[in-house]
Amino acid sequence: MVSSPAEKAAYYEEVARYFDEEAPLFERHYENNPILQRIRGDFRSLTVTRSFASGLEIGCGPGIDIAWFAGSYPALRWRAIDIAPRMVEEARAKTGALAGVDVRVEVGAPENLAALFPEECFDLIYCYFGALNTVPDLRETALALSHALTPQGTMVLTFVNRWFLFDIVWNLLRLRPRRALARITGSWAGYSPGRPLASSARSAREVRRAFAPEFSCIEARGYSIVYPAWYRHRFLPVDGRLGHLLWRIDQLLNHTPFWNLGEYTLYIFKRREEMTS
Repeated sequence: MVSSPAEKAAYYEEVARYFDEEAPLFERHYENNPILQRIRGDFRSLTVTRSFASGLEIGCGPGIDIAWFAGSYPALRWRAIDIAPRMVEEARAKTGALAGVDVRVEVGAPENLAALFPEECFDLIYCYFGALNTVPDLRETALALSHALTPQGTMVLTFVNRWFLFDIVWNLLRLRPRRALARITGSWAGYSPGRPLASSARSAREVRRAFAPEFSCIEARGYSIVYPAWYRHRFLPVDGRLGHLLWRIDQLLNHTPFWNLGEYTLYIFKRREEMTS
């Protein structure tokens, strides 16, 4: 449990060190992974249906998405943060190549937003692929995002999900009960058994409870319920008929109580007062 400022600083240093060391692999994962590309494309397609004149990315990594948004909407104002300095350097290199775009990328956590971007609020706040799984206090993060969002703004946030049914069954069949239950018991340490990461898989109840005082969830979706998770892309030719079928089954399951049994979950939040006005 992270409680004191010193403990929080040490925690974030550990997370930053992990991602800085992994930085050279991130784009290679994306470029060679059709599952990752398809899921990211769906995240983006849901995000751009919202109305916005400015945007903030939480956990921008090497800048794949902030560069895409800033390049796609160059007349708007764009900001991004990441806890890892090397990731920020790579993101700045990408966004720096975009001439005439109002875009800034800074090192920091969500709690630092007011200091990093004073007097700035955003119509859109988005976070892809689970950066918020590494914050020590999700409720504190929700408050920080609330202060950074305009009254009519929208947040599109994704999380590594706690209840990943396929992964549980898969590991039980392979006689690895500890790994099968790691997300549920709170002992999940990321995707690499050899390189543990301080993080927490988030349940839908936990996410909604953290954001509920200020926000209403207007849409929620699950990913890789039966469609393969991004790190299993070598097991299935996802561009083939079977891959399209599994993607379609995932879409249908999102209309059932089983939507929350996949690898990732996506939530779209609006302010409560905006919903009732």
